[in-house]
Amino acid sequence: MVKIRKKEPMKKRLTRKEQRKQKQEVKKTHKRLYHAGKTNGTQRVVAAEAAAQSSKGGRDKKKKKRRSAKVNPEEIPVEQLLSGEVDADDDESIASDFSDAEVDALLPASRKVETYEPLGKKPKVQRGAIQRQDEMEVRRRELRQQKELQGKARKQRVKQLKVDNEEEDREIAKLEKKLKLNKSKDKNRLVRKMFNDGLDYLLDFCLDDDEEKQKWEEKQERKRQMKEQQEREEAGMWSDEDEGEDEETKLPEGDGDSESEGAEESETEDSEEEYSEEDDEDQQEDEQPSKFKEDIYGRKRDAEGNILPDPIEQEATAAGQKYIPPHQRALMAAASAGTNEKQAEILARLLKQCKGLLNRLSEANLHKIAVGIEALYMKNSRYNMNETLTRLLQEALLGPTRTQERMVQEHMVLLAYLHAQIGSEIGAHFLQTFVELFDGHLKDGHLASLAVEDKQLNNVVLLLCYMYIFKIYELSLLMELIGRLADNLCEKTVECLLLIFQSIGFRLRKDDPLAFKTMMQNVQSKIAAAPLELKENPRLRFMVDILNAVKNNNMNKLPQYDPELAENLRKRLKAMLKNDRYVVTLNIALADLLRADKVGKWWIVGSAWTGNLNEMGTASKQKANQSGSSAGFADQLLELAKKQQMNTAERRNIFCIIMSAADYVDAFEKILHLSLKDQRAVAYVIIHCALNERRANPYYAHLALKFCQYNRKYQLAFQFATWDRINDIESLSKAQIRNLASFLQQLILSAGLQLSVLKVVDFMQLERLSFFFMREIMVKLLLASDERELQQSFERIAKNSKLQQFKQSIRLFMQHFLLQEEQLSKLKLKEEQQELLQQRVDQMDKLLAYVDL
Repeated sequence: MVKIRKKEPMKKRLTRKEQRKQKQEVKKTHKRLYHAGKTNGTQRVVAAEAAAQSSKGGRDKKKKKRRSAKVNPEEIPVEQLLSGEVDADDDESIASDFSDAEVDALLPASRKVETYEPLGKKPKVQRGAIQRQDEMEVRRRELRQQKELQGKARKQRVKQLKVDNEEEDREIAKLEKKLKLNKSKDKNRLVRKMFNDGLDYLLDFCLDDDEEKQKWEEKQERKRQMKEQQEREEAGMWSDEDEGEDEETKLPEGDGDSESEGAEESETEDSEEEYSEEDDEDQQEDEQPSKFKEDIYGRKRDAEGNILPDPIEQEATAAGQKYIPPHQRALMAAASAGTNEKQAEILARLLKQCKGLLNRLSEANLHKIAVGIEALYMKNSRYNMNETLTRLLQEALLGPTRTQERMVQEHMVLLAYLHAQIGSEIGAHFLQTFVELFDGHLKDGHLASLAVEDKQLNNVVLLLCYMYIFKIYELSLLMELIGRLADNLCEKTVECLLLIFQSIGFRLRKDDPLAFKTMMQNVQSKIAAAPLELKENPRLRFMVDILNAVKNNNMNKLPQYDPELAENLRKRLKAMLKNDRYVVTLNIALADLLRADKVGKWWIVGSAWTGNLNEMGTASKQKANQSGSSAGFADQLLELAKKQQMNTAERRNIFCIIMSAADYVDAFEKILHLSLKDQRAVAYVIIHCALNERRANPYYAHLALKFCQYNRKYQLAFQFATWDRINDIESLSKAQIRNLASFLQQLILSAGLQLSVLKVVDFMQLERLSFFFMREIMVKLLLASDERELQQSFERIAKNSKLQQFKQSIRLFMQHFLLQEEQLSKLKLKEEQQELLQQRVDQMDKLLAYVDL
């Protein structure tokens, strides 16, 4: 018989109050065990475990006794028996030695009774004390993790607050630097300054009154205590002296006492005299500023403004010595007394700063380094800066070995920048220094002893060449230097001449062809007069080849010739200069530079000069005469220029160059060398010459086109000059109008000027000569040989939407004044030309109309 087990009633869950009570009891036991472990914990733990086992065993015995208890069947009620809650007497499950599973396995299947759990309900797992302990462990672990996270968050917050405080301190320091408050360490001074500026209300936000008051009181208390202590010490010192004096007075009077008293009296008298003398000197010093004053030049003046003589100068003149200025006296005194430590420290720091900047100089950071050195010039004296830079440049560029050409170019660009930004005396100082070094190397004794391997003279020549490239001095000085080298012709000077021709030979030819030609002839004559040994030198033959290559403008024969870097540096220098600054070219002669220490530097404003003004005037006149005669203008040209009303010197020079030039390229280069600032003068003279020819001469159109392609300023100048001629066209003859039409036709087809230059013509009121001019120029344009140039010239105005009225006027003029039979007969064209004219008019009309649509 299968036993039908009765489901045990589910234990009632503990309430929250009971759970808390149970947790408290567990904590008490744990606490008890913890404290017990400090003395005899092991024994107490063993005793507690034994007590727990005994209590568990007692409970098990009670349970067995309950199971073994017998119930009288007669005492059981009938209802309980019928309900099946009481086991029958024949139930063997109680006393059987077999388990329920074993009994079920022995029974046949027909007698087995299966029990099923209700649907939709899952058996609930009974949770014992062990599971509650696991929950407590999990809870404890969660609390521990939560505490760790809170600690980490607190540390992160403290770290972030520190970072924010540092950032705020940096911001405050930056603002203090801008307000110039960081230089004063006294915070009370800052507070007073804020009160003076009316910003005291801001202190309420950043200062605590009680704390500031307390700090102020503590500080005053410390000051008072220190003052009292100092007074107490002084009082103690004086008291000791007084006691000593009293002891001395108590001694018996005698000769020694009288002597000591006399000595004391003499000492007191001497001290009184000294004090009186010092007081008199102080009074004199106080009275002297009221009597004498210094002007801006350092000269002493009395109350009435009269200049007082310098006593040192009077002594020097009386002794027959040379007068030494005050600044030189100060330098001599400093040199005689030894180097001043402070000045030496300043110069050492300045040298270090300049050297650091020059070591980092390159094409990439050229502007940054130049600005840094300019800032040093503003902070220090120019004398110290010039001497420091001269020393550094000599160390870096003027060594016994050949200096790289790129390095020389970068340093000379820097000098040109300082020459333009700070003042021309900077460039003049370095030019004088390098020229003196050049002259020292060319002296007879030194040049003979100079070895070919020593490249100091080569480096000096290279520096002077690139100073000329960047327009620090004029071409005339460089020609004098080349003349000095040619006069002392030897193997070393030949090498230097070769270096000049290789580096800037083409630039010399471009700047002044006539001067270059004269110099070349001079060098060739010196070479012809040289001894035979020098003529057989390969360096000399190579120099002659290079000179001929420069003369013939053959750049391919020059090895490693690359002018791009110098051109890039010139453009960069132009971009670096600001506030309309430019490089002032110094026009100084070689003799003036060599005797500048004796005569003076006339090229520096305010500098002393002892030369003769009359000699200077005659020299300038001779130079002007020489330049006028070297220009090569004949008297007939000058007379012709006067007839053509070329009144100004610029127009006269332009006219003579145009009339005497070999071709338009030669005329273009010579006019550019005049360095004219007024481009309208060039355009006026060219158009005037073109109009006054008997027939149209394309020479003037080619020359004008060359100028238009060279610079847009010349293009605008020719446009304005053309408008002036068109507006004044009634005063021109028909031959001049034909020449003007041919001139403009060539410029328009060559893209030197646009067809819109004719927009000043009033098509609504065309007079006789205006109509003749428009017909001539339009016929010449439409019958041009190159159709592509014609189409491009009309496309330029067709794409411009602002010229609608001008385009309509051109179309109307071509249709009504060129294609009519009467006008065609007046033009006296051939049949082929008439057909070509009609075809071109239709094409240009369609082009203008199509673009408008």
